Amino acid sequence: MSESYRRLSQDLPPTHGGATGFAAEPRKVKAWVAALPRANAEAAEQELARALEALSSQKLDGGQRLAALEELRAAVVESITLLERQFASNPLPLPADKARAAASAEKFHLALGHGYRAAAADLCAPSGSVPFLRGGSVLQALQRAAWHYSRALALAWRVYRPPAAGTWQGLHRVHRFAASIKLDRKTVDDKLAGGQVDVYTVYVQTLLLAAINPYAFGQAEQDSLWPITRGYAARCGLSEQPPDALAPVVPEDADRGPGPGAGDESHSLWLDLRAFSTDVERALGRVRDGQAELSPGPGPGVRVGNDLLIRLRRAFGQIAARGLVRLPAGHRLETVLGLSGLHYFLAGQRDFDTFMKHSAQGTVHVVSGASWTQGAANMTRVNRFTGKVLDQSLGGYRMVWESADQARARVGELVGLNFGDEGEDAEWMVGVMRWLRYEDDGSLSAGVELLSRKSSAVALRVVSADGGSRQINRAVEIFPIEGGTGRCFVSNAAIESGSRIEVIHDSSGQFPELTPRGPDLLPEVEVVLNAGDYVLLGERRAETEAAA
Repeated sequence: MSESYRRLSQDLPPTHGGATGFAAEPRKVKAWVAALPRANAEAAEQELARALEALSSQKLDGGQRLAALEELRAAVVESITLLERQFASNPLPLPADKARAAASAEKFHLALGHGYRAAAADLCAPSGSVPFLRGGSVLQALQRAAWHYSRALALAWRVYRPPAAGTWQGLHRVHRFAASIKLDRKTVDDKLAGGQVDVYTVYVQTLLLAAINPYAFGQAEQDSLWPITRGYAARCGLSEQPPDALAPVVPEDADRGPGPGAGDESHSLWLDLRAFSTDVERALGRVRDGQAELSPGPGPGVRVGNDLLIRLRRAFGQIAARGLVRLPAGHRLETVLGLSGLHYFLAGQRDFDTFMKHSAQGTVHVVSGASWTQGAANMTRVNRFTGKVLDQSLGGYRMVWESADQARARVGELVGLNFGDEGEDAEWMVGVMRWLRYEDDGSLSAGVELLSRKSSAVALRVVSADGGSRQINRAVEIFPIEGGTGRCFVSNAAIESGSRIEVIHDSSGQFPELTPRGPDLLPEVEVVLNAGDYVLLGERRAETEAAA
């Protein structure tokens, strides 16, 4: 018996020979599925859950288990689709009933993954070799198992929760066994998976998405990345030796994804990301009108937004840096979420209307229908949340908040941080949520990248060509950690590249210890990053520097 087969058979639901109340003969399963109360989605879901549990506990021939699962599978996937519709458009974190729907959908995929894996193990029992004329059945069971384990991971990532125990380990074991019997690259027709599918492609595709950290991408971006990573699966292969720094280690048997700490690296594989990373860099150099084309494989390329390309570049940079030492921590930081809340505290706990009246220009700016008036009445009370720093590096923090329901955050959202200072003199750092995950204990974990250790509340007024004012936007001036000569701001997404900007600030927003700000009328700014909720603006200085 090989080690890969021994592991394939381990840690599956225990079986027994007693009656379960569910007949596993394929014809009876087919009739049972036909009689499901499909008009009552909840009742059908409960029946299918009981059927899968009963099937997993029965001692069956591998062929019979596979046939029974094939009869159940379409109905289970249909139920999963209905469950996904219940939480697909809900804001996060999910309320209790929607979270239950997401957990149920994930459990269905996990149960099918375990079931098909058990069928493959039963078919190859007891020696672990493929029986004569049963290679097609073994391959089918392994492919189905890998696909359902992958979909269970996708569901957990989509709602920013950790995967269920056993999901990663099941996927690793299915791939290792399939590779050991040379079935990992053979395709199987699977209509539910979209056509011809093989274990290797499903496995590497899932590893690729895990390596770039799906928690750092929005839900729509995750949906876009699945077909992209499928294309790169053929070009970003697995290696027995690490090709370079951009190759995270893949665990041999651990219940976790790729990356440092994956266990004994002497028997591990490495995921080569160079082709993916190189293509992203090339695409960034070809961006036109906010988009560029990626070519994961043969055939037409995929149109990708500039913001997604920037996030992918950042993800590859973080992969290369994960081997660097992070300092353990344990201290707490006061935090505030969102641009509006951060501006409120930077302005000395004044709403935007009051801030404008106290501006250093000494002018009361009143603009009918301006963007800053929306929600101004709610700015009288802005919540602060205490977060704990788990570890840190020069670039930011890994943090946890005790209550995800209170600290409602989104990937890419601005966050202000300080060391518990109170009053108008509190110094706020500015960061951005690069990834987040809702933990099983109700807490929120997140990676916060620091943009600036100093910041100042300002307003930006877009000045038209004739000198008139078009709009006023709440903004924060930041002083990037990496330095730079031009001024830099975060504001809402209403400001476009090429805009002429007047910077409005008051006397409390001065930093005498820093270099002078420069003029408060900027002839042209450029959008460095459009994150959806806010834009990162930089002073366009190329022509000035060239002249100098």
